[in-house]
Amino acid sequence: MLTIAVVGGFGLVLLVAACILADVVAGSRRRLVLGEEKTAGRVTRVRGPVRGQLDGGVPAAYVEITVEYYTRHGEGPFEVHRRMPVGSRNPYAVDDRVIVSYDVRTPRRARLAGRVSHWPQLGPRSSTTVPMP
Repeated sequence: MLTIAVVGGFGLVLLVAACILADVVAGSRRRLVLGEEKTAGRVTRVRGPVRGQLDGGVPAAYVEITVEYYTRHGEGPFEVHRRMPVGSRNPYAVDDRVIVSYDVRTPRRARLAGRVSHWPQLGPRSSTTVPMP
């Protein structure tokens, strides 16, 4: 009876470990397949309202937002543009910080993934450290 309990417990541990390992492998594979990373960007220009066509070809009044960003590997600056309808709930202003999701392969395609107010740093990381008081 004790042998069955030990083998059953060991089997349960192996099952949990296999599920965790499968999650890790699936996540890394998904990241490799999609090849997409996220970084911080800064709104550099807001133009509008303009009458014209949205990205899908629908005629409307829109606001065009231009965001400048650096990759997580220090490449850049790159720009991404987005057209948003005038009545949308997410109005952007110059110097707003945004999340940019970009393709790591070339040609580098990017899209705005949302606004953020707590991103720690814009651009590539510097190697200099700030001394603590």
